[in-house]
Amino acid sequence: MRPAKMLLLLAVAVGLAAGCARPAPAKTGEPVVVATMIDTEGSILGKMIVQLLEAEGIPVVDKTEFGTPDVLRKALEAKEVHLVVDYTGSGQYYHEGQDPAVWSDAAKGYEATKRLDEAKGIAWLTPAAANNTESLAVKREFAEKTGIRDLPAFAAYVNKGGAAKLIAAQSYADNPLGLIGLEKAYGFTLRKDQLILLSSGNTAEMLKALSEGTNGVNVSLVYGTDGALDEMKLLVLADPKGIPPVYLPAPVILAEKLAAYPRIEALLKPVFESLDLETLQRLNASVAFKGRDAREVGKEYLVSKGFLKK
Repeated sequence: MRPAKMLLLLAVAVGLAAGCARPAPAKTGEPVVVATMIDTEGSILGKMIVQLLEAEGIPVVDKTEFGTPDVLRKALEAKEVHLVVDYTGSGQYYHEGQDPAVWSDAAKGYEATKRLDEAKGIAWLTPAAANNTESLAVKREFAEKTGIRDLPAFAAYVNKGGAAKLIAAQSYADNPLGLIGLEKAYGFTLRKDQLILLSSGNTAEMLKALSEGTNGVNVSLVYGTDGALDEMKLLVLADPKGIPPVYLPAPVILAEKLAAYPRIEALLKPVFESLDLETLQRLNASVAFKGRDAREVGKEYLVSKGFLKK
């Protein structure tokens, strides 16, 4: 064998040996399953994520509008889905034994949820600065007629025997940081016959009941980024004691999937940083009231901000 050829073979052998000594690269090419809750906001944000991943060449399976919050979380922990949109305040449901006050602080709630989920192999990425918190709302005409514009006034109205019927999610009614917390903080109690409780947290049904006065409903659970607030002429009752948790929407991904596609974090960060309360209200209204397609609304926003090409 000629010396040159021997040196070439030796170099190849050394290279192969060095390659074997390095850690195996993370698997790539397997799709990222993107899933969201069934509400309008979940659909819009989910479609944004899907389009961004597609534009980046990352294989994706679109399962937006996957299910209710509990169903979505179970699917994520079971690794049936890989990337979801969730809310920082929801950490209270996933991790027991924590100080409830932490969820009412935007920064502390995010850091606590992120830290606790790391042990489960779940990574929270950069959230949007838009508090989709739980509030109670009434029609503006009801507020004008009764003078009720905040929770202390609403509590006084209830305690005087005023007609009140609330429609809300069961989970909100049972939560110490939800209705139970409001009743304790402001000193009022709604009887069972003054409540209509739904199994899901989708406010579309609730707001329809409020708008139409179905079964005497004159108060409804709403979320901070609901596009319905202005369109339906509703007034959110001010909560001076700040009882409910802070709910910042954020991409949440399985750590192993993020390891396979690490660029996802940098890809989504500026997008979620650009989303404030008013922007999400406007985007949600475009779908919920103008009947526009969530994917098109998401695409239009991404293009307008330079995150996606036409």
